[in-house]
Amino acid sequence: MVNKNFAVPKNRFTFLKLIIIAFVFLGLGACSTKKNTWTRRVYHNITSKYNVYWNGNESLKEGVKTLNEQSKDDYLRVLRVYNYGTKNDAQRIYQPMDRAIQKGSIGVQRHSMKFGNKEYVRWIDDSYLMMGKAHFYKQDYISARRTFDFVSSQYSDNDIKFTADLWLAKTYLQLEQYEKAEPMLRALDAASREREMPAEVRRNLELVWADYYIDRENYDEAVIHLKRGIFNSNDKQLKTRAMFILGQIYERQGDLAAATEQFKTVIKRNPDYTLAFEARINLAKAFDANQGDSKQILKILNKMLRDEKNEEYQDRIYYALAEIALKENRHEDAIELLQKSVAVSTVNKSQQATSALLVAGLLFDRLKYVPAQAYYDTAVSALPLDYPGYDSINNRAGVLQELVENLVIVQTQDSLLRLATMDSVSRNKIIDGIIADYIEEEKRLKEEERLEEQMALLPGTREPQNTLEQSTDWYFYNPNTLSFGYTEFLRKWGRRKLEDNWRISDKQSISFDEGGMELTADSETATADSAAASLTPRDRTYYLADLPLTEEQQASANNNIAEALNNLGFIYMESLNDIPEAINAYTSLNTRYPENEYRLPSLYALYKLHIAKQEAEAAENYKLTIIQDYPDSDYAQVLLDPDYFVKKATAQGESAAFYERTYDAYKAGQYFRVVMNADRATQLYPNDTALLPRFAFLRAVASGRLEVVDTMAVALDKLIKTYPQSSVTPLAQDILRNIGKTYELSVEVEIPEDDTVTIASPESPYIVNTQSQYMVMLVCKTAKIRIDPLKVRLSDFNQREFSIQSLMIKNLVLDKDYSLITVGNFANRDAAIDYFEVLTQSDYVLGGMNKADYSTYPISLTNYPIFYRNKNIDEYASFWNSITPK
Repeated sequence: MVNKNFAVPKNRFTFLKLIIIAFVFLGLGACSTKKNTWTRRVYHNITSKYNVYWNGNESLKEGVKTLNEQSKDDYLRVLRVYNYGTKNDAQRIYQPMDRAIQKGSIGVQRHSMKFGNKEYVRWIDDSYLMMGKAHFYKQDYISARRTFDFVSSQYSDNDIKFTADLWLAKTYLQLEQYEKAEPMLRALDAASREREMPAEVRRNLELVWADYYIDRENYDEAVIHLKRGIFNSNDKQLKTRAMFILGQIYERQGDLAAATEQFKTVIKRNPDYTLAFEARINLAKAFDANQGDSKQILKILNKMLRDEKNEEYQDRIYYALAEIALKENRHEDAIELLQKSVAVSTVNKSQQATSALLVAGLLFDRLKYVPAQAYYDTAVSALPLDYPGYDSINNRAGVLQELVENLVIVQTQDSLLRLATMDSVSRNKIIDGIIADYIEEEKRLKEEERLEEQMALLPGTREPQNTLEQSTDWYFYNPNTLSFGYTEFLRKWGRRKLEDNWRISDKQSISFDEGGMELTADSETATADSAAASLTPRDRTYYLADLPLTEEQQASANNNIAEALNNLGFIYMESLNDIPEAINAYTSLNTRYPENEYRLPSLYALYKLHIAKQEAEAAENYKLTIIQDYPDSDYAQVLLDPDYFVKKATAQGESAAFYERTYDAYKAGQYFRVVMNADRATQLYPNDTALLPRFAFLRAVASGRLEVVDTMAVALDKLIKTYPQSSVTPLAQDILRNIGKTYELSVEVEIPEDDTVTIASPESPYIVNTQSQYMVMLVCKTAKIRIDPLKVRLSDFNQREFSIQSLMIKNLVLDKDYSLITVGNFANRDAAIDYFEVLTQSDYVLGGMNKADYSTYPISLTNYPIFYRNKNIDEYASFWNSITPK
């Protein structure tokens, strides 16, 4: 039965207007959060969810999506379950994350209704959690930790506590505070056995555990949690990533069958292109040579190699092919494939370093030291300092560098000597051949450059490879030595354009006028350099310039060869333990240069080397040669008496103790005893060249105390001439110079070449204070940059990227040439550097400005008045660069 007192409006539009009016009045009465009424609770719950939280959460999801797209993985290592990107990646999502924080903050400030320690708006705790996640993705882990900790403690009777605890554990993990992350995860484990967990915790807890154990490199435990996490997760992308990681760990543990199964499963799940590619690569790495045929895998990899989409991944494919070759004991093929991997790797420096390191080790094991050195050098330049075994790799690279340097010296000087001793007709014939090759190569390079310019606009074009093969019979045709020479040239000169006067980087320092050429450098040196600079590789004289044509030059070249051969013998013997090559080097040294200055130690080295090879007859011959030719040497003495050095060390210990007593007597003012002890030492220890100069020095000073200063001067002068290389000689020279100035003595003292006065640089007026408030300042050339538009762009930038910070923009005139814009204030130096790094990457703010027209620096409020007073931009730039890690 219808109630007649209630009339339904016939006009539907009129009815809707009444509903809207009712809600308007309801809203006007419900805006306040001061009273706990039903209408106000409904209003603030609806508004906080749909007008605030929803928008903030959408912004958060947008930022996470962007981060996932930008973050790169290093597939040469076991992946982490979660990849939060680098600091630069995080900086690129500041805008959406700041918006999420801003929305969450609005939700808390405007809609929270808390009465009697109870929150009546259910979206307030979610807003706090959202703000914590946004801080986390910004890698502002301190703010994230505080927010998650607040949610956990403030809402302890709510399930959101467990979600906050999970994110808090993830935060501790990112901060590498494992001692805090593990108890948090264990507490969540215990709670999950007693009650139902929120969906986010239930689906991610095991994966966070797996991430924890991967970070700690405890892969056995990681496998257990990965399996559980894969079962619990409903995120297809994350689940597929976890499967891939499981395959990586199986492969690392040697369970190739399980690894193969995982990678096949990943491919079947149709992941993104990069993960699918890496799954196929790892499928090849998991190939077991004892269990099957590699033909099918090789077919797949070679097909991938031909696919244009894989052009930037070719280094990874070559590396996978090389790993298969190594498993099948095809080491020469592996070396060739690894060399290709290094050659084509231009983007993935991690892969280039890995390939270079592996091929360097293979070449080193085959005693191919020269090419091994080049690859070790490539690897060391790209490997991080915390790479396992980095120090030993770097040490081996240094040893091989020294080896190659000496090999190049021998080969270069031999080539030059051979060319110098030729008749002019034969010599010019060889030089003309080199010039012809140079001209041909120059034409080829120009043509190659022209083709590159034409093909640059075409997609998928490859950089032309240099397939020119040359003879290696002579130094100048040897690609290994030429490669080393090219590296050394770049180290010394940098990249120089092929042109006249290439040695001179600033050609304005030479001016020509009617009066001739004015040189700003030393006359003789500058003239020589100018003459050399006028030559080109097209001229015969260019190649004749370094030829040792005189006897003096040839003697110098031979001395260089002898020294290099001696160095090679030592490196082969002591650093590389390559006995045959060490014997060859030392034998060559003594055969070519029988009277060389290294003959005695090289003969003893050859004796030791033949002993190591158990060649007693050869060793005995070297022993007899040393005893006959050098009977008084330590080498002869130790060959005659194996305990010689033990006895000598005992005698040196006695002389050292005697010197200590003499020095004590000097400090006690017993100068007569000092003189007597010094005289006695010359009789007791005539061969102790280390301590005799010290005795002589004490005697000289004591004599000066006992007699007149002239006596000390004469004694010091004798010491300097007798022991010119002693460590006390510089001190004796200083004292003698001071005596000569003070007493006007006529004793002449040679001033060492390096005895120069060092002028200390003035101290910086600025101080380092990392916790002071900071600003970021832009110093701009007033005539070049329009300040007002720049301020507008800065304001837009701040609103977009740093909207949650109340940043002020100010500008003023620095001097007649420069204007100053400051942005601040920041809580500390790290916050200012964070802003500075994001700003310098912004094309919107700085893209249209010439970098030479402005400079940007963070500056503390303590240092800012000093800068403004001094107005010295270079001074502050020098200070900032000195305190900023490179």
